[in-house]
Amino acid sequence: MKVPVQITYRDVDQSDALDERIRFKVEKLEETFDRMTSCHVVIEKPHSSHARPQYSVHFGINVPGKEIMVKRDSADHAHEDVYIALKNSYQAARRQLKEYAEKMRNH
Repeated sequence: MKVPVQITYRDVDQSDALDERIRFKVEKLEETFDRMTSCHVVIEKPHSSHARPQYSVHFGINVPGKEIMVKRDSADHAHEDVYIALKNSYQAARRQLKEYAEKMRNH
C-alpha cells in the first residue's frame, strides 16, 4: 500500500493492542488485493441509550478507480465487543475486495 493505514478513534480510547490488530487485518486485506492505495479505519462508539457500549467499525479502502466503503454499525449485540465489530467489518471489506478483484480480472 502506498500510504500507511490511518486509524481514527471516535469516543473510544486509543489502544495499542487494537491498533496492532487493525494493522494485521489491513495486511490481510492487502494479500486479498495488492493494489490498495490507502486504507482508513474508524472505530467509534456512537452515543446511545444502551447500558452496554456498542461499537462501529468503518473501512474506507482506496483502490484504482474506486473507493470501497464498509460500515458495520451497532445494530446487533455482537458489536458490544470492539474486536468482534472489527472482525465483522474486516470480513465485509474482504468480500468486497474479492468481488472488486474478480471484476478487474474479468475486464
